[in-house]
Amino acid sequence: MPRSLTRIESVIQTVRTRIGARVDGPGSRLPSVRAQAAAMGVSVSTVVEAYERLAAEGLISARAGSGFYVSGPAAPLALAEMEPRLDRAVDPLWVSRQSLETPAGHLKPGCGWMPSDWLYHDGVRRGLRRLARADASQLVDYAGPLGLPALRQLLQRRSAALGIDAPMEQILLTESGTHAVDLLCRFLLKPGDCVLVDDPSYFNYHALLKAHQVQAIGVPYTHSGPDLEAFAQAVQA
Repeated sequence: MPRSLTRIESVIQTVRTRIGARVDGPGSRLPSVRAQAAAMGVSVSTVVEAYERLAAEGLISARAGSGFYVSGPAAPLALAEMEPRLDRAVDPLWVSRQSLETPAGHLKPGCGWMPSDWLYHDGVRRGLRRLARADASQLVDYAGPLGLPALRQLLQRRSAALGIDAPMEQILLTESGTHAVDLLCRFLLKPGDCVLVDDPSYFNYHALLKAHQVQAIGVPYTHSGPDLEAFAQAVQA
């Protein structure tokens, strides 16, 4: 039977867990000694000893008159070790893998992909043949980071027709909707944030939000759009 942790070890483990889960990232200020002691029901001296041990390991550092801060790079992101563990039947990462590995010809409900006969096969083939005859630079060189200028110009014109003033330099093309959501997560969210999503929703978005350690809160989607009453309740909560 494993021995129980001492109070000091419990504090150390709590801090390690938060850093490992990226709840407290590099540069984040830890709770003050008194606040941590009150939150965990231990003495101030216990927290001081725990913080000093973590500082000796280089995991955190003390700043005079300011407190303790997380040091070093962010902990590696290991999806398999994230908590809480979900039943794999409803785990979006498991669903995503099953959809990608399912043999051709099998139904993939909820994957969000269009049937093959809906896709623009002929147009893609024509585009590839045209590209194969283009300058070598278009085949092997990197393109601009914002995406194909001609397509961004087309989007600019269509946006203008909808009353949206979007200069070309403000339009960024992504590989997919998932890519776009990932960029939004990287720039706007941090672990522990809450995001409202349609329920039901594309499973890949749930997997992406889970990877960013964001809490997804479902809002029922009706035939006329999101359930506004449930949306208001979720926002208030």
